[in-house]
Amino acid sequence: KSNTYQKYFKKYTFAFKIFTFHLDTMDFSKFSDDDFDLKDWINNALRSQVDTNQSKEQFVGTLVTKLQVLIQEINNSIDETSHQTIQNFPRVLREIDVLKQEAFMLKEQMKSVREDLLKVEKNTVSDSMKLLLELDIVRTNLLNVQIALQEADNWSNLTSDLDSVLASKDSKKISNHIESMQNSLELLQDDSMDFTNRCTLLEDFKNRFETMISTDLVSCFNSKSITLSKNYVQIFSQINRLDNLKKYYYQCEVARNSAKIAELEANIGNSFKGSKVVFDVEEFDSNDFVEKSDNLKIFLSSWLDYLVTTWHNEIQWCKQIFNDSHSIVINTLNRSIEDFNKIYHTHLENMLNSCKDYGILLEYLEKYKQETDRFVQTLYSSAENMALLSQSLLNDLLFKFFKQTYSPYKKLFKQYSSIVTKNLQKEFEANIKLNSYDVIECVQLLSGSVNKIFNLIEKEIERCLKLTNGCCFYMMIDAFKVFLRNYLDEFKRVVTNLKERRREQTKTDDEDWDSFRHFVKIIQIIGELIVRYEDLEESLDRNLLNNFVHKTRHGSVTTPTTPQQFHFDQQAILLNQNLQSMANFKEYILDENDRLKLNGLIAAVESGDDYSMMKDLLRPLFSLSEIVHKFAFEIVYAPIKLILKKLSKSSIWQANESGLLNKETIPLFAMAPQDYITKIGQYLLTLPQNFEPFTMHDNNNLLIALRKGKLPYLDEKDLSDDITACWLDSIANATYANLSDEILKIGKVSINAQRQLIIDIEYINSVFDDVGLKDYSNLTSIIELLKANEEEFDEITGSKPVRVASAIRKMRDF
Repeated sequence: KSNTYQKYFKKYTFAFKIFTFHLDTMDFSKFSDDDFDLKDWINNALRSQVDTNQSKEQFVGTLVTKLQVLIQEINNSIDETSHQTIQNFPRVLREIDVLKQEAFMLKEQMKSVREDLLKVEKNTVSDSMKLLLELDIVRTNLLNVQIALQEADNWSNLTSDLDSVLASKDSKKISNHIESMQNSLELLQDDSMDFTNRCTLLEDFKNRFETMISTDLVSCFNSKSITLSKNYVQIFSQINRLDNLKKYYYQCEVARNSAKIAELEANIGNSFKGSKVVFDVEEFDSNDFVEKSDNLKIFLSSWLDYLVTTWHNEIQWCKQIFNDSHSIVINTLNRSIEDFNKIYHTHLENMLNSCKDYGILLEYLEKYKQETDRFVQTLYSSAENMALLSQSLLNDLLFKFFKQTYSPYKKLFKQYSSIVTKNLQKEFEANIKLNSYDVIECVQLLSGSVNKIFNLIEKEIERCLKLTNGCCFYMMIDAFKVFLRNYLDEFKRVVTNLKERRREQTKTDDEDWDSFRHFVKIIQIIGELIVRYEDLEESLDRNLLNNFVHKTRHGSVTTPTTPQQFHFDQQAILLNQNLQSMANFKEYILDENDRLKLNGLIAAVESGDDYSMMKDLLRPLFSLSEIVHKFAFEIVYAPIKLILKKLSKSSIWQANESGLLNKETIPLFAMAPQDYITKIGQYLLTLPQNFEPFTMHDNNNLLIALRKGKLPYLDEKDLSDDITACWLDSIANATYANLSDEILKIGKVSINAQRQLIIDIEYINSVFDDVGLKDYSNLTSIIELLKANEEEFDEITGSKPVRVASAIRKMRDF
């Protein structure tokens, strides 16, 4: 039996070892990971199967058994740990109680020691410390007196041989001597007169020293000796006069730059020397003007190139000498460009005063401005690369420098409106002709002028954006108003001349459809003008908002919404810093008053409160449309007008024989509409055919001109999109109104004339129906009153217009 147990024990021991081996090959540490994934673990476990002869089901069964054994081991470990913890709890609690008692005892001991210290301090230490403090004050005063006596004696020694020290001409020795005097004087500082005299003596000695080495300083800075410059920086730092040394450098650089300006002037010719007028005002020679303008461009570009080179060289040199090298160089360049601008501005003024071809002048100003823009952009990029823009002091200095750079243009752009006006007027006189002896050619000239006029304006808008970055927009708009007003006056003069010429050459009672065609074409031109004016308004609004508002819409000039924020050499460059924002560019180009005007214009346009920059021009244009419509109307209406003019005085309304006034001498069936009224009717009925050749249908320009202008005898509420119908209504309304007036002017009529008048009116009313006239109530009232007998007359007049009733009563002698 014992052998059997041993046999089975060996068998199961061997199996357990094999099981333990497989258990060890499994990675059970993954169960404690935060991102444990059961599927991944099972897949990894299956892939780690060692025995290839074992099936998957057997392996999984073995794996489950392993997990059950592992769980059992964990449970046993938890049980054992819990049992040990429970057994240790009483001991831990006892130790906590002991620790509390010890902490209480320590607290009581510390309280007792504190009370003892306070008692000792109160009884002994307070008086002792007071005595010690008094003794220390006495000691300190004695030491100060001793030091003052020593320094007074030292000051006397230092000042006794000032002349000999200065005579040594040893800069290092002299600076050390001055430093010692400064230290001694600092210790002797008080409010006495002696101290003031000593300060004066020290400053005088410093001045003598500066004077002695001034020539060497100039030579040092001119030669750009780094070693000597550093030595002088150390010396002037010792004597607290480093700012004076910087002034010497500043003066040397300004003198060098002034010499360069003089050299550049000499290179481009004697005509630019001094303040001499460069351009001959008496007689304008365009070739000479161009040559001198080219010379001025060379002068400007050479100077700006020199400044760029100086900027880079001096920044590198000053960084080795001074701590605040950038501010020194910026201030130096600012003073130099101020000197240059005095000369440059004189030349620009001479150009302006002598120039008679303002197109050339603006072209050269644009070239000069581009050179300046490139210079500013170069320095700006350099400063940005050096991280200077993040320093508020240097940023302010650069702003002042850029402002000084553009200052000649600021003075010149005060006259921008006048310059643009003169240029537009010159271009108009040179290239645009409106009048001609031939009517057809004259109309063609008027038509062709529209594109030419607005091409000139578009060109000026583009030029303003490039030349002034849009800052002179409101000045340009003022120039446009003057130019377009002059154009409209000339346009109106030509149209009036055409009317007078027609009146002289044509009989007023003849149909003149050729003249009507010409005036319809002019109306179409005016419609096109109105459209172009409104398009110009939108273009100005869009350019103004794009150039200023959209770039600062988000509250910062560093987040533009369009890539066109600052123009350099006709290229849109995205700028991300405030020095080249449009807000600051207004500072460069405009003075305060002009900035207020520009900002007011921008605010008005941005508000969208129906603000119109061109309203002063649209009103006279609408008036011109009304005038030309009236001219055209008079042409069409002339035949009718002539017929109606003689109607009331015609003898056909009176009886030929005395006593027959109230007798019927002609039977009713023998009466027919008279010749005058049939002519009017036939003319009205043929008007649609006569209007057809003038392409009035779907002609947007004609429709716009009609809506903005006015046809006689046509109310705005009666306007429609059918232009032919509008014209028919206008002529019909005029015929109806004038016919009614003329009938009411007729004196007493015979019975035959009365019956004839009724037939005439009924005929024309039928014609009015045919042409679509809706209201001819006065004529209807006249017929009713003419047909009424004397007994009915008074009853009918109650509902009729007083003027009509009174005239008919007189006509019928009631």
